[in-house]
Amino acid sequence: AARAAEESGFDGVWTFDHFSGDMFGSSHSRDPFVALAAIAAVTDRVSLGVLVANMVNRHPVALASALNSLQSMAPGRVWCGLGSGATPGSRFAGEQLAIGRQPNDGPTRQRQLTETIDAVRAVWAGTDLDGEFVTLGGLAGVVDDEHPVPPIIIGASGDATVRLAARRADGVNIRMSSSFADRVAAVHEERAACGEASTTPFDLSVFDALDLDHPVGGPIEAIAELGVGRRTLYVVAPYPIAAFRAIGDQLSSIRH
Repeated sequence: AARAAEESGFDGVWTFDHFSGDMFGSSHSRDPFVALAAIAAVTDRVSLGVLVANMVNRHPVALASALNSLQSMAPGRVWCGLGSGATPGSRFAGEQLAIGRQPNDGPTRQRQLTETIDAVRAVWAGTDLDGEFVTLGGLAGVVDDEHPVPPIIIGASGDATVRLAARRADGVNIRMSSSFADRVAAVHEERAACGEASTTPFDLSVFDALDLDHPVGGPIEAIAELGVGRRTLYVVAPYPIAAFRAIGDQLSSIRH
C-alpha cells in the first residue's frame, strides 16, 4: 500500500496509534512505529508519521526516541502527529479504561497537550522541564544531532484543541465535520492574533475518509477555498491497491 502511494501521487503515509484492535473490529493491533520503519525501508519519497501519537499512552521522551529512530531510516520525511487522548465517554475511552487510565476532562488534556509539545521540543533542545505532567532534568543522549525536531502536527476535532495547535504547534489536522469551516476559520484567526500567520510555516490539513468512487478520493475544491493545503484520507485493511494507484495517478496529473 505504501509503495503504491509513493509510486503515484500521494505525499505521505500515516498510521493510527491504538494498541487494541478491538477499537476497529480487528483481532489484533500493530505498533505504528514498527510499521512505519518497515515502510521507510521500502520507500524513498513519501513522508511518514503517526496520526496521532496518543500523549496519554506515550511519554514524550519515548515518543522522541521513536521519532528520531524513524528519522535515521527516513531522513527529512518524518512528521510528529500528536493528540490529546480520548474524550471521557467516547468510543476510544474504552481503550484507556481497559488499562486503568481514566480519561481526563478537556481543560486538563489541553494543559497536558501543551506540555507534551514543550517536552518533545525540550528533548531535542537538551533543556530541562518542570511541569504539571512531565519532568525532565539532566536528560541527555536521547536523540542524535543529525536530525531536527520533526514538525508537530496536532490532530483536532474541537475548537480549543484547534486554537491550541494554531498557537503552539507546526500544524493541525482537523477532522471533517459540519463544523469544519468554523474550525479552519479559528486557525486563521488564532494565527493572525499571535502574529505568526506570515512568518512561520504552518500545515493546515483535513482528516476524512477515502472515497474510492471519487476520481481523487473525495472532493477538494471546497477545502482548497478555505486555505486547506492537505488531505489525510483514512482507510483500513484490506487495502485496495489498484484504487490507490488510480487515485494517486489522478492526483499527480492535477499537481502537474
